[in-house]
Amino acid sequence: MSNQTYITFYQNEVRAVEISVRDQDDAVWTPSAAYISVIDEAETIIVAETPAMVTSNTILGLIDATVTATPGKYYIIWRILKTSGESTYTFYHKTTLVVEEL
Repeated sequence: MSNQTYITFYQNEVRAVEISVRDQDDAVWTPSAAYISVIDEAETIIVAETPAMVTSNTILGLIDATVTATPGKYYIIWRILKTSGESTYTFYHKTTLVVEEL
């Protein structure tokens, strides 16, 4: 997985964000579960960790006006879980979200 992605929203925009996950051989990699949270540049929690929807190798989360009401730079933190046998592995991904004024 790449270590960071970028996305831009407009002020007060509400929509889903998604990432698709593939392994080092570009094969579909399906997580067991995933969660998202949002922090600002000062690392203040804007949205506490909440479950994300997982469909095959795609993870979706909703970004609403709680985040987009104020223009600025935010970070979506994706916590991705993969269960294999009796072990559960945790992976993280960070998306930079820039909220621009209309």
